[in-house]
Amino acid sequence: MRRLVALALAAGLALTGCVSGPPDASASVSPSGDISTITVGIDDSGTPTLDFERGLNWETTQTEVMLEGDGERLQDGQPLLLDMYGESLEDGSRVTNSYQGLARSFLLAPELLGEDLYEALLDVRVGTRVLHVSPAPEDNPDSEPPIVLVIDVLPMHAVGAEAEPREDFPTVRRAADGAPTVTIPEDLEPPADVQVATLVQGTGQQVREGDLVLVNYTMLSWDGTELDSSWPEEIAPLTVEVGSGESIEAIEVGLLDQTLGSQIVILSPATSAYPDQGPVVLVVDILDVFSPEVS
Repeated sequence: MRRLVALALAAGLALTGCVSGPPDASASVSPSGDISTITVGIDDSGTPTLDFERGLNWETTQTEVMLEGDGERLQDGQPLLLDMYGESLEDGSRVTNSYQGLARSFLLAPELLGEDLYEALLDVRVGTRVLHVSPAPEDNPDSEPPIVLVIDVLPMHAVGAEAEPREDFPTVRRAADGAPTVTIPEDLEPPADVQVATLVQGTGQQVREGDLVLVNYTMLSWDGTELDSSWPEEIAPLTVEVGSGESIEAIEVGLLDQTLGSQIVILSPATSAYPDQGPVVLVVDILDVFSPEVS
């Protein structure tokens, strides 16, 4: 039994000791909350809104699939990308909101997400929207409130229409999880400037100067040696602020005007990447885009 329930029962017992006649449970114990009474909307910025009755007693974990996705099913231990909005079920205060920013990456593991959220997400499909109620912890020294979360499960790789591959570019093959394998033709000439080709054409938001962009990427030297990658499970996707100069020029130039969900190949001379590495090839999947100036 969690501490919130124990305190409520103790208060009820103290009250009944001061009055005559049979106790009135409705006067001392709040009615239980049910997830079906929570209304989810959306505001002008695309952020979820929540409407629910205050003062209810949220005793149990509850989950409702609001929208069933059509992507691959989530499996134990895999990387996942989540947009989350949450409020306290006690007073409606906001506890988390990634919709005004970039989605957050996790591994699907109970020790990282908590047992309740892990069970809620295990085996759902990418693209699913989940409504999740989490009661206050039983051991709750910080007086954490029960919370409600709206969770969107986002793809960890490009999604869109396959584009016609260019014969003068490396060949890219994708594993089931989206991880690329790149073959660079032996006779491919190193580029004099940054060149970009689209492999998958996403249909989401277009990348503009100043946007924050979340990407998965693989970078290879011109002889095909992998230099860096965000695809291993223990490595999170990369955040790029386009136009800031904080990332290598090749990736900032390559992302500009691309669309969310796309996969692109970037050929870069050493001067636009890492001078000590020579020319490089980058394969980049665009996972999320956020425009701070319009938030």
